[in-house]
Amino acid sequence: MKKIIILCMLLFAGAFFCYHSQKSYALPNPWIECGDDIYCGAQKAGFNLPLRVKKYSVRAMKDVLEITFPLDWRRTAVLRKSQSVSEKVDSNGIADISGVYYDYPVNKSVRLKNGVAFNVRGDKKKFYVVNFAAESGYYSIYCEKGMKLKDINYFYKLLEEAEAPRLNFDEAEGYSIEKLMELRKVDGIVEPVYTQDCFPRTLRKKGVTEECFERANLGQDTFCTASQIKMIKDYYQKGQDKDPLNDGSGNFCAE
Repeated sequence: MKKIIILCMLLFAGAFFCYHSQKSYALPNPWIECGDDIYCGAQKAGFNLPLRVKKYSVRAMKDVLEITFPLDWRRTAVLRKSQSVSEKVDSNGIADISGVYYDYPVNKSVRLKNGVAFNVRGDKKKFYVVNFAAESGYYSIYCEKGMKLKDINYFYKLLEEAEAPRLNFDEAEGYSIEKLMELRKVDGIVEPVYTQDCFPRTLRKKGVTEECFERANLGQDTFCTASQIKMIKDYYQKGQDKDPLNDGSGNFCAE
């Protein structure tokens, strides 16, 4: 009987020690899940990546921003950006930041017609991991179901648009870049439509932040959630920005 009791005590002590050892050495998850809130990801990573894609999800950790979105009806792409890397950089200045460690049989460099170099990993039929670098950072694209060269061209154009220089608020002088193409006549004079003069109370009450409203007016929609963008678009479509002191619905603009 004593032997059984001693054996049980030893087993309990061993289990207790293993549990606490595992608990002590468990590493915290560095990733922050942000859903469709790109601004949350930008805050964590330290930079933004305003991709013009739909139905995306975001996660981030310090100096890494990851955006997952549908490439088409059957494929999903995972795009990452980092502004600095600890991985080995090759002769083209490219580092693999994909986090995909599968050893594909094909590992080579390809160039687009414009001369931009990409490192690709895959097989004889498809690419699965693509990496390239630019002045604004290092990038990777991963697609579990594979990609073709035309998909790499698409990603390059997508990133080129996202990383294009943008006017900041002071440079834009408070105008909406999206609405600069729209002109109105006031007393016979053609002038651009003002939008930033007014941050509507109606939008504030619905949860739209002032920063989101300003960024959206500067064409940086991805600083807002999808629902916030919809509310802002509905606001403009209803023509509620006619008066710089009133949001068009009887409520004065938020101070």
